[in-house]
Amino acid sequence: MPKNENGRLEQQTASYMLHRFFVRRHGWFLKDLQSQNETFLTWSTSSPIQILEQHVPDKLVVNTFRDRVNHVGLDLKDVAAVASTIEHLARGEALKRLRLSYSTHGVIQRDILSKQEALQVLHIYMSIYILGYGYGNISTMTPKVARALDDQILELFPAWPQTQQFSEEVFDSFAPKRDYLFFGEVESVFAEITDRYGHYQDIECREMKDWLASVEDNRSADGAGRVRLPDFYNLALNEGRWQFSESREYLRQLGALDESDISNPRVIIPNYVYAPSNCVASSAYYSVCCLDECEGILGVLEQKLSVPKASAAAVADAVRMIPSSTVSGNRTLPPWLLHRLDQIASHHYGYVPIHGRLFLQWLHYAYPRECHFPHIPGTINRKRPEDFEEWKNTTEASKEEMERIINASKIRDTSIDEDTRDESPMWSMTEDLVAPHGFGLYSWRRLASLLHCREIALTLASLSFAFAAHRIYKTKPEFEGVTVKHFV
Repeated sequence: MPKNENGRLEQQTASYMLHRFFVRRHGWFLKDLQSQNETFLTWSTSSPIQILEQHVPDKLVVNTFRDRVNHVGLDLKDVAAVASTIEHLARGEALKRLRLSYSTHGVIQRDILSKQEALQVLHIYMSIYILGYGYGNISTMTPKVARALDDQILELFPAWPQTQQFSEEVFDSFAPKRDYLFFGEVESVFAEITDRYGHYQDIECREMKDWLASVEDNRSADGAGRVRLPDFYNLALNEGRWQFSESREYLRQLGALDESDISNPRVIIPNYVYAPSNCVASSAYYSVCCLDECEGILGVLEQKLSVPKASAAAVADAVRMIPSSTVSGNRTLPPWLLHRLDQIASHHYGYVPIHGRLFLQWLHYAYPRECHFPHIPGTINRKRPEDFEEWKNTTEASKEEMERIINASKIRDTSIDEDTRDESPMWSMTEDLVAPHGFGLYSWRRLASLLHCREIALTLASLSFAFAAHRIYKTKPEFEGVTVKHFV
């Protein structure tokens, strides 16, 4: 990762590292570290201290971390300490959820539960976990509300039977092999289920991606990773894929709609899959959403390069060897893609920063079904369905609207149209770095400091040389008529 002049991480870089860590480890997307109003890489106003300020009562601890951020930055141990603190806070919240589930089921912590009773508590626990968003802090939720969520879970969450099966399988594999359980044992089992749930629910995300890829826009040369809006709605109306019913306005708000050709609006597959509308569980600290496959690709690239920036040639050589679920490794990158990579390098004085919008945009075209298209900051506002409905009442298109769009479209075929461009006109050269003040080994502030020191050194050298020349001019007759300024 980019470091500052002290060889440490600035706050936005630390936030980005924590985001990557929790997504990989638990499938958690930390709420206080991301802005839904910008691109995924807008971290300039983000700080890991925000979580500590809101949830850690010990102000001395918070102030210690704040001083480090403001003066020297964070090292790896500091970031690990923040990560451990966040995990501890999340565990505390899970414990409150478990106590509420006990109370809702009519038992107390001292009770010894049978396996069947523990499974009933588990169902309540998962109902709160999945549907609890919007009902306030878990500390203020009542058993009456929790019971209502448990009663409505099947109606509101169609994937509930599969979730039940997953939870019970983890329970059977992790719980003690006997007919009764103490509270501490139930807590350990439920913590394991919560840890695994983020990766489990991603199976549904991959199925969603496969459904969309099956109707990918193959009528256009730049249709990879895109689905024509009529085909998107056809999945919902005629193929039983009820998920694909978001309105055009909501898709636009999510940043999942390519309207570069207004006559042919298309859904961007990875932008849609990774949208907050597909988050299925939530807590005060994080949401459980579809895992970003592109972060796995970026992780492999980071290991291969081991630097925050590299030449275009080095990046291209590494990327062409990295496969994805739909792209093979050891491939030949098209000339236009290499040209765009050279453009990014030219924009950054010969190097490609791998943690920025331009490179993520490039990765989108290199892996169009895995890497989302990063919009220019300020152009989208990625709202959860609940938040969007407060503004527009609904996130879904009506059946009549979907039918109108389908009927108005041309008959879908498998031929390439006359437009033979390789990339979408959505490409732009607007940068958005994860760490705008830290770039490579030295930050821009460090570079400015070095240039300033160089100016001082040159000035002192010039003055010293001028003084020596002046002494020579005064003492040597052969220098008569030569002015000191020629020596300087």
